[in-house]
Amino acid sequence: MNKLFDTLRHNRRLAMVVTLAGTLLFTLASATRAAADGSGWEAALAALFMLAGVVGQFMGILALMKKPRR
Repeated sequence: MNKLFDTLRHNRRLAMVVTLAGTLLFTLASATRAAADGSGWEAALAALFMLAGVVGQFMGILALMKKPRR
């Protein structure tokens, strides 16, 4: 995780892509969970994808907020 975070700090364009991908993943997983109609495994899988999306969003935003290490 630290290696990925350092890479994101150095490559600002990649950090923006990770942030946008996390947002997209979260949105799609949220829609899938809403459409699951109580199916246990689909709702659980969608929740895991939502968690991965939020982690991607926070890592990207945090990397963009920090100054790149030189």
